[in-house]
Amino acid sequence: MTDRDSVRVRGIYTTALTELLSEAYDVVQASPPIRERFDADFDAAPADVTLRTTDDRQGVGVSGEAEAVADVCDRLSDLALDTFVWENPAPQGAVFQGVVEETLGSGAVVDLGETDGWLPYDRTEGYVEEGDTYRVQVAIPKPPWDDDRPSLATDLRVPGGLVELRRDGTPDRGETARMADLLPVDPAEGWSPKWSRTADDASLDAMADALEAANDRAEELMSAVADFDADDAPGRIVAPEAGTWVWFGRETRFALDEHRRDVETTMPGHHRVKAATDRASAAVDFAEALCEPSGEFPFDVTTRQFGPQEGDTLAISHG
Repeated sequence: MTDRDSVRVRGIYTTALTELLSEAYDVVQASPPIRERFDADFDAAPADVTLRTTDDRQGVGVSGEAEAVADVCDRLSDLALDTFVWENPAPQGAVFQGVVEETLGSGAVVDLGETDGWLPYDRTEGYVEEGDTYRVQVAIPKPPWDDDRPSLATDLRVPGGLVELRRDGTPDRGETARMADLLPVDPAEGWSPKWSRTADDASLDAMADALEAANDRAEELMSAVADFDADDAPGRIVAPEAGTWVWFGRETRFALDEHRRDVETTMPGHHRVKAATDRASAAVDFAEALCEPSGEFPFDVTTRQFGPQEGDTLAISHG
């Protein structure tokens, strides 16, 4: 690895953003299709910044180290005239003192000061009433163009790409967790690590770095919680990571098409079509596989998109 900032990318814009950002950043934790598409080795190392496509596919959420997040967003904002950037007032992992302002059927609306959030009743103990004060953490952030509020929880976690720490959580018993017993770094006291699938491909050094960074964030979080001068007013206690939302308009998606086209066959309007509906994703990939036909049935593409894949159950019928 170099001393450049590292980025992790997920979602329908991954190929284009990997091509765009790879000149200035180290791309890490790449998925198997990206490794194959770029014909390159990507380290399974901790990421300074994570870019993840929003659930509605209209843009990306950018989270991580504050300076690195700001730099990535500056680069994205130059894509086109209709690339819009918002700072996230409630990024993933941020901890707030919240005050319940309204109780509804399955949860409560919680005033966080700068914004509000949604706290499901099954994430609390006891009866929830208006005016109750809770220490809450953002579990699932929501973009400003979405009607939903960020989802909150009362237990504490330290999110991460390779490892997530859970306060007083159940220890992970998987194979990667057993490998982690060999690390020279122990989880912070009172925290249990949950290793991601990406960690399966990581070196012990990368796992140790990820756990050490998570421990530092956990210490920062608990110190801020302990030092917080609690009163009745809602407000942020600590945010271990910065968060930003980036919305992609029509021209931006065309610009992303161009970056993707430098790497892979890309139909006109690739990102516009994929952003419209989940159902279009496989059809777009299939169509692009046929743009330069070889005269052969595209078996690999067909099975990759529609199956069967390893582990599937087949029924073979006489036709």
